[in-house]
Amino acid sequence: MMDIKVLFSKIQTPEELLNFMSKNINNGYLGKSGRVYHLEDEDFNNKWFDDYILEGKDDILETLYGNCWDQVELERTWFTDNKYEIKTIYEMVKLEYENNYPTHSFLVFKDEDGNWNWFENSDLENRGIHKFDSFENLLNFQYNKYVDFLKTFNIYDEEIKKIIMTEYEKPKTGINVENYLNWVINSKTLEYKKVI
Repeated sequence: MMDIKVLFSKIQTPEELLNFMSKNINNGYLGKSGRVYHLEDEDFNNKWFDDYILEGKDDILETLYGNCWDQVELERTWFTDNKYEIKTIYEMVKLEYENNYPTHSFLVFKDEDGNWNWFENSDLENRGIHKFDSFENLLNFQYNKYVDFLKTFNIYDEEIKKIIMTEYEKPKTGINVENYLNWVINSKTLEYKKVI
């Protein structure tokens, strides 16, 4: 079987990247100790805040595991190396108190026809390349999809109003959760149409 890094280097299109990632990259994360946490691990959620580090391309191709934050960095590398115009987006419910609402990072790219495309691998329910005629329409769609997902957690309307979406530049590889959150939260705030 061909080396995974060689396979990655041969990818020519976004569709091939999605196919490669869906077959080879699993949801999980790398800990500071070098341990890879799998979704089925009992301590998967308990260890995440204290042990997680952001993976770069080489890390994720070595472990074959990463959460959405990590997978976006693998995607960023491929799309940047292949001269695509991209944006990386982070969304979360930013509250003044601790909460367990999921966050999400994702990458969007502009194709040769000028359309913006949401590239998604880590969110299995939405895996694919989703085309939009404008960045604004893509952002509004993603925001509404995020709200619908959050409603499965019985989120309050007042909390929905606290959703933020930011566009962020490449963070440093190997940073922990706190540094990652500081990086993305303090990035460019994006406007979208709110459903509430």
